[in-house]
Amino acid sequence: MKSLVIIGYGNLANSIVKGFANSTLKEEYIFYVCGRNLAKAQEFAKNFPDLLIQAIENLEILKENKPTILLCVKPKGLENFSFNFPTALVCSVMAGVSIGQIQANFPKALILARAMPNIGASVQCSCTCVYFQINDENIQSYDAQSLLTKITEAFGKAIFVENESLIDSSIATSGSSPAFLSLVAEALIDAGVREGFSAPASAELVKATFQGFSKLLEQYSPQEIKTLVTSPAGATAEGLIYLEKRGFKGILQEAGHQAVLKAKGKI
Repeated sequence: MKSLVIIGYGNLANSIVKGFANSTLKEEYIFYVCGRNLAKAQEFAKNFPDLLIQAIENLEILKENKPTILLCVKPKGLENFSFNFPTALVCSVMAGVSIGQIQANFPKALILARAMPNIGASVQCSCTCVYFQINDENIQSYDAQSLLTKITEAFGKAIFVENESLIDSSIATSGSSPAFLSLVAEALIDAGVREGFSAPASAELVKATFQGFSKLLEQYSPQEIKTLVTSPAGATAEGLIYLEKRGFKGILQEAGHQAVLKAKGKI
């Protein structure tokens, strides 16, 4: 059995491991969790009895295993972890931390990768942007991508990019966007209440609408959906004009841009 170590035990680590618990990875890997606080790591492990995760104090006990390591700590936490032994893969989900910075702490990693999943990982519906670098001439790009696909698709869909800068850029499209969409959902629920629905009824209507919209996006572009909904001089057209006048689309675009700038340490 291969070894897979999750470093960190926060919300994103929890979401990712929920995906692992419902995937076939548990047939291939022995899972470990490591962090600065062993007691917290042990508590984290208890949440996933099906995976039989083992909490460990440090990575060196796995130095003979050539483990796969998933870095789920906050960027400032990277300084607390290093591993000067061969690893099959080190994959980071940290925003704003480059492959070069990760390699300094894991110099013998055969494959280094950055991934940007979102909270959808907890229901195996994350869209994860992935970039990787191979440090062993015996490893083919296809094999590295296959390994990363198997891991990341355990909690959703993987989109591979050839430019590392796009990892942080994906915060705008998928990393932070569930939070932005939560504001949209809240606003629509409140709109329903304003028009006379009870809060539970309005919430159900909005939830079902989001579910239907996700299915529509599989067949149509956003522009096509908008056209299908909007009748000439109709109610939807009037609402869209109001949103356009107030720069709704531009506000969302700028929110994504600001999130990316923050991740890159530019604000």
